[in-house]
Amino acid sequence: MIKYVLWDFNGTLIDDVGAAVDNINALLKKYGKPLINLATYREVFTFPVIDYYRNVGLVKDEKEFEVIAHEWMNGYYAREKDLKVFENTCSNLERVHELGLRQGVLSASSIKQLTRLLDQHDLTKYMDDILGVADIYANGKVDIGLKFIRNHHLKPEEVVLIGDTFHDWEVAAEMGIHCILCAKGHQSFEILSSSGCLVVNDIDEIFESEYFK
Repeated sequence: MIKYVLWDFNGTLIDDVGAAVDNINALLKKYGKPLINLATYREVFTFPVIDYYRNVGLVKDEKEFEVIAHEWMNGYYAREKDLKVFENTCSNLERVHELGLRQGVLSASSIKQLTRLLDQHDLTKYMDDILGVADIYANGKVDIGLKFIRNHHLKPEEVVLIGDTFHDWEVAAEMGIHCILCAKGHQSFEILSSSGCLVVNDIDEIFESEYFK
């Protein structure tokens, strides 16, 4: 049934949750706001990203958002060298390849950053397509995905998006494709479960689902 696997990147293939918590706490400390722990982070993180910054008290409007977005990205860039992929990322990508399926990345990261990180972690070789956004503000993932579906003449029922946020399910729903969410990333199992789609605790479990039978 499935011919194409679209992977989210941050929190799905690469384990950057700890870096994200450290990064936001550096900003919270700078602006005199209460720090958060991992559990709280997974409850307050959301898309659009401006709402996440509002949730932690860093911004009130678009002007403040632009400033914080740049500061956050500068902090993230400084932490990139310490990022690692999840332990089973490469084996899972290889398994998809062995099943004869095509696969690619659909991310809210900028295409430049996404390409750099894929190369850094030797993941580019697994990808048929790399789909990212044009700027740092994490907008437009749905439009990119819909354009991809049209240009590749794929039927929505032949595609599954695997991600780690409720927004990934929203993106998949707007694209009309299947979705599986993994609770090892940026949002809690409870938040992901509210989507009504399949939620797994580890990416390995996707191969037990109906989509890969």
